[in-house]
Amino acid sequence: KRQKAIFLDRDGTINKYKGFINKADDIELITGVSEAIKKINSSEYLTIVITNQPVIARGECTIEELNNIHEKLKYLLGLDGAYIDDIFYCPHHPDIGFDGEVKELKIKCTCRKPNNGLLLEASYKYNIDLQHSYMIGDSYIDIQAGQKSGTKNILLEDEEYNYKESKCNFMKFINLKESIDFILS
Repeated sequence: KRQKAIFLDRDGTINKYKGFINKADDIELITGVSEAIKKINSSEYLTIVITNQPVIARGECTIEELNNIHEKLKYLLGLDGAYIDDIFYCPHHPDIGFDGEVKELKIKCTCRKPNNGLLLEASYKYNIDLQHSYMIGDSYIDIQAGQKSGTKNILLEDEEYNYKESKCNFMKFINLKESIDFILS
């Protein structure tokens, strides 16, 4: 039996967007996120994070530091009784010219959103039916990755952002809690 998943972007969807996060102390959950993820945890959906982390390729954060960031994220959610089933991240960045960059990670890859390599990797690992799954994020690149994978797509649109209309097929909600309430209703 194939599983269903709710794929979540990380920055701006789960934790407050503060630019590129390169240390665990910078992780701060968005209000209501733990409650929303607990609802996913109580449903038939897996909770899987799909995130671009160019700070690795840019030399601004090590894999160990990124693991610490993700452990802090899991810890904060766990304090509220919520959990993430898995986290998939892309460490690559296609642009060169950053001080301290990691040259072998400065590539054009298939895992960096808006490509869908991370969603496909997760779907293989967990036998996920992508057509009955959702991709939720705060950026059109999240929606594009979902669209390429055949998921249903939700854009979290905050008044701070002003998105242009796109050819992507998606629904808009203000926050993660509202979108999860819709999915699970």
